[in-house]
Amino acid sequence: MATFDPTNPRFKGFDLIQATYKRISNHAIRVDVLVPQTPATAERPTIVRFHGGGLVMADSLYHDFWPQWLSDLALSHNAIIVSPNYRLMPQATSLEIYDDIEDFWAWLKSPAFSGLLSTHNTPTQADLDRILVSGESAGGLLSVNTSLTHASEIRATIALYPSLDPSAPEFSETRGKERLPFGLSTPETVIDEALAKAAIPECGPVSSLIQPDWLGVMCAAIEHGKIGAWYVRGSEGSGRQDLLFPVRRLEGPDVGIPRGGITVIHGAQDSVVPVAHPVPFVERARQVFKGRPGGDRIAMVVHEGEHGFDTGVRYEEPWMKEALSTAVEAWLE
Repeated sequence: MATFDPTNPRFKGFDLIQATYKRISNHAIRVDVLVPQTPATAERPTIVRFHGGGLVMADSLYHDFWPQWLSDLALSHNAIIVSPNYRLMPQATSLEIYDDIEDFWAWLKSPAFSGLLSTHNTPTQADLDRILVSGESAGGLLSVNTSLTHASEIRATIALYPSLDPSAPEFSETRGKERLPFGLSTPETVIDEALAKAAIPECGPVSSLIQPDWLGVMCAAIEHGKIGAWYVRGSEGSGRQDLLFPVRRLEGPDVGIPRGGITVIHGAQDSVVPVAHPVPFVERARQVFKGRPGGDRIAMVVHEGEHGFDTGVRYEEPWMKEALSTAVEAWLE
């Protein structure tokens, strides 16, 4: 489990509240709530943030993946950040991950969350009519899918270098030397060794993995095309497979997006999720929602950088502030 360091620049200025939003047998799935230390006389706007990690690793407080700009944004508007964990592959299926996200969403809207805030050492309230959803990489996938499911409850969505189709060739086929994640080759045996250490499946659910070898597992799973198979496993014949793919969901009769739209931000040199990867979703979403609420607020911003390039970016950097302006305006209006 990741620890919370209040002196870390990415967490400085926040108090941390932790809770369990769901249990699977004896396994508790944690949610972290970051509350600005500045007082508030009114309800605080809310940011829901989903962490990345290829759906196979990381933690809701893993500071290496935590975006500095997100903390800056929250502090500048006295907003709460709510960052949940969820079960991880391959121990869990992707459908089980989406079940976790739905259970988290129900918890967010329940008296359990409001009661948690009310008993904080400085009681506070969340404005759940002003929710901004954000996520990086696999978390970007979760942020987009959550927004398609709960469009009317979310003001705007921000997805950083999202892997919107984990079954695409870049995640289901072995990559050549010119397409290695971060330019590094990782032996496939790294996956088997890590899974053996974890005694999977005997270990049961897992919702937090930050050990250094699991970063290697993620990179190896991408390089050797494992992510795609893990992602679709268990969905065949379920009647729910379209849930896994945002671009397919756009064809649904009742699909919607937040009124503030969806902003995708991507690094031009991304070696993990190629910059062309989210383009089919963005283009189709613009077609589907043309003339409808949010349809003129679907944007893709490409900036120089590798996967995860934004973690040290400050919100006040002109290009970032401009990229987020439409989403932030809709969030706060």
